[in-house]
Amino acid sequence: MKLNLILFVVLIIFALTTVNFKHQTRNNYAELDEENKKTLDLKDQQTMLRIEESSESRIEIIEKSAKHKLNMRVPSKEEKKVIIK
Repeated sequence: MKLNLILFVVLIIFALTTVNFKHQTRNNYAELDEENKKTLDLKDQQTMLRIEESSESRIEIIEKSAKHKLNMRVPSKEEKKVIIK
């Protein structure tokens, strides 16, 4: 009788431990999934920033070429004319 009670208690402890382990595993998997989504979002954001950076550097290169090679400049207010059709 005493042995049966001890075995029953040990069985309950193992059962609770197993349930707790599975619960922690599911929680960890959910956290991992969220972190993977954040990683993908950050990679997308990094790609967009790199594209934006490269386009800005192209604009700067074009402006430098226009100023130095072609002697271009921004017109003053007096030089601007509005043409209406």
